[in-house]
Amino acid sequence: MYKDTQTNTIIGHIKTEYSAEPEFLWPERYPSYAVFRHKDNKKWFALVATISSKSLGLEDDKQIDIINLKFDKNQTYDFAETSDHIFPAYHMNKNNWITILLDGTLQDNLIFDLIRKSYLLSDK
Repeated sequence: MYKDTQTNTIIGHIKTEYSAEPEFLWPERYPSYAVFRHKDNKKWFALVATISSKSLGLEDDKQIDIINLKFDKNQTYDFAETSDHIFPAYHMNKNNWITILLDGTLQDNLIFDLIRKSYLLSDK
């Protein structure tokens, strides 16, 4: 379903590491939006989606894969300023979530670390 190899790698990692299967909550309107939750408390720790690059304020208008992850409260803007591939969250609370481009420019291990952090933050 996802065009970028990194997106499929990330999804495979989430399935293996956290035993979380993607949930497609809005198949008609947003068929590419996959939510990943904790099994016990059902809280989201990741959302993978394909969106328009313009939604992130980028100049071009193309379809891109992203992942939204929970982040330290009120530090998302500071963190997003350190990379051209990390943004305050698309379509979620920008004080608590970040959006990462899944285009291969950030190393998988960095994204795996951020997924782990999101998983731990959302387990409270």
